[in-house]
Amino acid sequence: MADEALHCLVISDGRRGIENQALGLAEACAARRPLTIQTHHISHKSAVAALPPKAQSRLAKFDLPRCDVAIGCGRQAIASLLFLKKAHPSVMTIYIQDPRIDPAQFDLVIAPEHDSIRGANVESTIGSPNRVNRDKIIVETLNFASGLSKLPMPRAALLIGGPSKTHKLDKVSHAAHVKAAQTLRDAGQSLLISMSRRTPDNIVLDWKRFASDHDHVWLHDGEGPNPYFAFLGGAEMILVTEDSTNMLTEACATGKPVFRLPMSGQAGKFQKLYTALESRCGAVVYSGQLGGEDYPPLTETARASEIVWERFDALRRS
Repeated sequence: MADEALHCLVISDGRRGIENQALGLAEACAARRPLTIQTHHISHKSAVAALPPKAQSRLAKFDLPRCDVAIGCGRQAIASLLFLKKAHPSVMTIYIQDPRIDPAQFDLVIAPEHDSIRGANVESTIGSPNRVNRDKIIVETLNFASGLSKLPMPRAALLIGGPSKTHKLDKVSHAAHVKAAQTLRDAGQSLLISMSRRTPDNIVLDWKRFASDHDHVWLHDGEGPNPYFAFLGGAEMILVTEDSTNMLTEACATGKPVFRLPMSGQAGKFQKLYTALESRCGAVVYSGQLGGEDYPPLTETARASEIVWERFDALRRS
């Protein structure tokens, strides 16, 4: 029985940055025990989506497959987890991030330290779970080897996000990011530049101009196969805009030198994350550095997966 695969349902609204947190945890769990993984996207009508999670769990229609473990991330996943637990009490429900309801509604909550959540069933991590691990980076780097081979080493990756509730990608911030890229290119670094779905169109256009004006620059603007993991594998150093906690922790999961690209706005609670990553991984603000010290990769997702199985076993024994 111990070798029989369990089934995990990954629930989100389908946004890449949200789904990848839950999927990353599921994949890390599958690396420890036989576990099949199925993704499920929530698509409530706007009127239902606007309701509080508990009201959604009573009024929305759910068509969820049976599973042993359900991992949800993002506000729209909460109602599904509540529904599953009520319909099938044996299902282990896990929520990632701050649910903003009583954490005791779930079997386990895994939240970033900077959210400052406490509870008997709450586990804190530096940043959020992600899909970055050694095997994935190796596979994806090999998949994009032909493109990387055209860019001489050393290489630097620039991961560009976009505006958020706390950060602004204004003209001043953008100009500083372009200056950082120019500094690296002038020093002989090849550049691997990745845009996020939140990067404004005018910023994307500027980076396209930059790439067309310089040799040895690979810009991925969302078209075609995504070389994101290959960029992490192919670069010797990684620069990340401060708005994206996901990209920062993903970059630090490589063990390579990581630098923050500042943005306008107020860091607020995210300053706690920056401090933790600076202490653990040396991820300081970029100021013209051409390298840095390696460190043991940040493996918070793997650590969280250990906790999942410990809690799962305890629930099955109770």
